[in-house]
Amino acid sequence: MAFVPDQDLYRFMLRGYHVFDERIPADRLRDMNATIDDMDARDFDPDAYPGVAIERRDGEDGVRIQAVVRNIIELDPAFGALIDLDYVLPWVVTLLNRPPRITENYGYFRDANRPADYHAVRDGGQTRNLNHRGSPQIEMVKLVVPLADQNADTGTLSVIPGSHLVDMRPPFDLDDAEALPELRILDLAAGQPAIFTENLYHAGYPGANMTRQRRTLFFSYEPSHHADWVVSPSDECVARCTPRQRKLLRRPGRWHEDWSAELQAIAESSPRGR
Repeated sequence: MAFVPDQDLYRFMLRGYHVFDERIPADRLRDMNATIDDMDARDFDPDAYPGVAIERRDGEDGVRIQAVVRNIIELDPAFGALIDLDYVLPWVVTLLNRPPRITENYGYFRDANRPADYHAVRDGGQTRNLNHRGSPQIEMVKLVVPLADQNADTGTLSVIPGSHLVDMRPPFDLDDAEALPELRILDLAAGQPAIFTENLYHAGYPGANMTRQRRTLFFSYEPSHHADWVVSPSDECVARCTPRQRKLLRRPGRWHEDWSAELQAIAESSPRGR
């Protein structure tokens, strides 16, 4: 049984990304933003949040430009609830075409523009999108969730559609968004998720009129034998999760899990999503 419509799947394989119509509930967004408000008020002090890894980048004047909070699902259950959204999980399983696991989860909080630095996980090396049977087999699927409206003014995710199909590094200045051909700047509403393949060249588009902090969450899904990036969730965090979420958070290994029961339950549920 196909859990992602064929036409939607084809569009993803052609473009390298998909924007969902669904939204994260407003109360969950409010809870997550309240947590980030508290972190911002504490200037993202690592000592105040021992369960996460905080990476700051400051300007030459010492003023913070951005903060990256890794292992953000440790902060509040509202963040952890995003890792297995009913409308996202079928895409992840279909695109990886192997048992998935979460290899990184983090929040990206930018206060000012910096060079765009368009990149892909392969950086111009050979790209792989299909297996020998011609079915999708992506190496990494990334979920992005904006915590506020994002567009060309505020700054947002931008991509070069189709660049995941080309075994070539773009021969352009990858810090200059205006120089890149076919660049697509995504308009995303608060809580509107999108997914993309990490083989796709992408970056945060510099906001033309940034008047507030840009807040974005990222979750990486890879085949189950792939190791975590930078930091792993604690055993206590995993224990608090649902059985389905714990399946995504298992330690690396060549697991041969069957996800058909979970996907069938999603397909039969109504309304779709949470």
